[in-house]
Formats: sequence, C-alpha cells, structure tokens
Amino acid sequence: DEGYNGEKDYNLAVAGKVYKFDGSNHYQFSEEETSEEAKFLDNTYGLFSLDGSLTEEEEKDGIPSYAVDGGQVSLFYTYGDALLNAEDEEWHLVSDKSKAIDTFKLSSDIKKGAIVLQTSLDGEHWVDEVVITNAFKKIPRQDQSFYSAKSVHLVNGCYYRVIVVYETGRTVGQNKVLFVKTDQNEYERHAEVYEFYLHDINAEKLVDTSTKSKSLGSPTKTGTNNGYKGSKDFDIEDPHYGWDLGNFFVSGFTRETEDKDGKPVFLKNVGDQITLWFNLKQDIEKLNGDPDISIFDDTAYDQYFQTPKTHVGTGTLIIRYTDAQGVKHTPEIYTNFLEADATTSADTVVQLFEEGDYEVALDYEIKSVPRKVGGIEVIPEYTDYRIFFEFAVRNGNCMVFPFDVTTHEELTNNAITENGFYLDLARSRYLEITVKKSVITEGVSVLTEDVRFNRPAKDGDQYTDPGLYTISVKNLYTNETTTKEIFVGSDSLLEEYLAQGVSMDELVEN
Repeated sequence: DEGYNGEKDYNLAVAGKVYKFDGSNHYQFSEEETSEEAKFLDNTYGLFSLDGSLTEEEEKDGIPSYAVDGGQVSLFYTYGDALLNAEDEEWHLVSDKSKAIDTFKLSSDIKKGAIVLQTSLDGEHWVDEVVITNAFKKIPRQDQSFYSAKSVHLVNGCYYRVIVVYETGRTVGQNKVLFVKTDQNEYERHAEVYEFYLHDINAEKLVDTSTKSKSLGSPTKTGTNNGYKGSKDFDIEDPHYGWDLGNFFVSGFTRETEDKDGKPVFLKNVGDQITLWFNLKQDIEKLNGDPDISIFDDTAYDQYFQTPKTHVGTGTLIIRYTDAQGVKHTPEIYTNFLEADATTSADTVVQLFEEGDYEVALDYEIKSVPRKVGGIEVIPEYTDYRIFFEFAVRNGNCMVFPFDVTTHEELTNNAITENGFYLDLARSRYLEITVKKSVITEGVSVLTEDVRFNRPAKDGDQYTDPGLYTISVKNLYTNETTTKEIFVGSDSLLEEYLAQGVSMDELVEN
C-alpha cells in the first residue's frame, strides 16, 4: 500500500482485472482475452474492498465467493490524489466526454471517471444498481461507502460486478500551426472490473419453503401518475385483465391469527424465521405472453408512503416497519424490483422479519401498445397498478425472565434475592405484563398481605425494594398466561415458606 494517503482500514480487498486501451476504445473489456490482475495503486486508480463479517469460500463460477454473517456488507472504493493533481507532462486524470462503457451506455458523460455497480441473481442477466459519473473529481472521506448490499440480494445469493473506468492523458510535446502553439497529448483509457458473489449464510440455514405459508395481497388499478393511490375496477379491455403478475407469501410461522381489525398476525417461536417471498409469474417484457404489454421503466412516487418522485425502474417494492412503541420507521425502498430482484426461475426471498407491524406495497406501471402502424407504436397507453397488504409478526411465547440486578443471574419462580431484580422479555415486545408488590405483616395469629401496587410493567423495569412480587404475563394473541413470584429481601419467615415452595396465596391463608 505504499503511496496511499487514505486512512480507512478495509475489511477485505477483492481481486479484480485491469484493462488498458488507447484513447479511441470505449472500455471494451468483454472483448479482451487477457488482462492484468488488479494491484492496489500499482495499476489501479484505488482499492476496491468489502466491509462486513465475511468468510471467503471456494470460487463460484470462477469468481470469488463470500459467506456473510450478519447481513451487513458495505462497498468501498478508496483512492488518493496522485492522478487527480499530477502535472500536465505526467499521466493525469482527464475529463472523458463519452458515455459508452463496453456494451452499454450511461445516461451522462463519464467525465473524471465512473463507478458502475451491477447485480445479477443468475450471473447472466445484469442490472445497473449504482452509476456514479465524475466519480474522481475530488477525494471523498475514506470511510464513505458507495453502496450497501440489499437484504433481498444477500438472502437469495447474488452476483456483483463493479466496473471502474477513467481516462488519463499527458503532454508529450508541442505542435505549431502558423503562429499558434498547441500541446501534443496522448491518451489512455482504463477499466477495472471486480466480480464476486455474496450470500447470507444464516438465511440459507433458516429459510425453509416446506413450512406452511400464506399468500397476501392482490393487484389493484390506481390510474396513471397519481402516486399509486385510489382503486379502480378492472374491465375486459384492461391490459391486466385475467392474469397475475405474481404473488407474495409468508412462510416460517408456527400459527396464524388475526388482530381486531382482521389483519393477519403470524406467531413465531424461538428458532422460527418468518420470511416474505415473491413468486414472479410473468416475463416483464412480454406480460401474459403478449409482446405489446410490458412493465414500463417508470419515474414515480408513492402517495401513501410519501416517497419522493424519482426514477423507480421496473416496479418499486416498499416495506415499512412499525415497532412496539408505534413508531413508523423509514420505509425500505427497492427500486427496479421486478428486473433486478425477482426471477421467474425461482421464488425470491424478499425479507426476514422479527416482531413488529409491516406494510408492503409493490407499485408498477404497465405499458400497452394497442395500435401499431408499420411496426411503429402509435400512442402507447400507460396504467399504474399496486399490490398492497399489511401483516404483523409476534412471538408466540408467554414468558418473562427476571434477573438479579447485581449478579445478572436468572431467577426462577419463588426465588429469593436481596439485591432486587429486573425484567427481560427476550425481545417479546407485545406481552401484557403486570407486577404486584405485596408486603406481609405478622399479626397476633395471622399473616396479612398488604398490596402496595399492582401496575403494568415493561422490559427492563427494576424492583429493589423489599417485598413479594407477583409477575403476571399474558400473550394477547394466544391467550396463554404465566405467573412468577420473586421475594426481594431477607425476612427469615418468608424465606422459610418460599424455600418450601409455598405460594403467596397459601402463605396468606396460613
């Protein structure tokens, strides 16, 4: 790494290939039979690396493969300023006014370098995920990632291709035309190509399509360019009449129920992995087998989720999570979903879910060409559609775990602690918990219970004052209940009774 002036410690540098062309070649690396191996700052502009909990595996289809543990992978391209600030007589970065890279074109000029990230679920059909032009116009923060891997890609396994291109030039002399002197320059174009495969090792272990499943959602017609709001009837002339684009389904749950509003609630036990899937039934370029009906590459917004108007490509999947406190989190948005993230060859794992409430929408626009003259489209028609549904995930258990506030050891039913205890719900956020504190007073011939409070409790609450605590837990979705009693203090009489397994009711009765 000699000569590198950055500060970021990278997790894993990925091997790649480097190509060099003359100034007239449009980075046509796919036509080259041989290339150099990418070596940091020896023959590359910078260093491409991955950051995450990664384990290198055997190559997959001839490219590096990595198992991901934890579901978080960030992509970095770190570089210094040697080419950016070099003298004219030395090789330096110049502005490339072309748009072509190999077999495809960008929407804007490359200028001072471009970084293109492509993804593929099958290793053959590649889709642009990120396109950055004028990428090297300035030195970025060295801890600045240009992309974070999507969970939908990691859980299904995904091929990635990062293409870095830039043009360099240098002055090698001067030409004189009449009395005007001009610099004589030479130019080179460079391409760096990095290919690799990522998959979430935990998802592969947990996802099981053989478990029970439930289909959710159906398409509605919303009109055109109105933020996918409203609902209209399908008539027989509608291009979407009589066929389905695909269907969503949830699997991995132990039991299904409903809340008071009829929303599906999926119950899970320890070890269960509730998973949302999407089954794409159609070729999006030839819907229902008709080459005149296709998914349109759209620019749109979603009124319900209040997303900004942007280029969303071939369908937008939006998932919003609401936590146990009722806080609606920022929606996860998957643009270009039907082309980049779904395939007709296999069911696509969309996301793995923990406890919470979820809203899901797939927005897509259909282009139909009912009229052609001489093979030329005449006034194509565009219609928006939406698949929307809601569901909830809840833990099916009915347990609360009291722990000693000092030793942090779990306390069993009828345990005694001088230190006090705190409650741990084991990430079950939707249980109804009540804690009753009692103090036992001894009269002439009888013990009397004096209830000091009986109130709701929550995860993490602590109780350190002396007394007998009765913890009652109810799961509102299974109607199961659990009760535990913990004594805080050192009263010898209570210790004797509780050590013999006598309950609070028996203690008071005696």
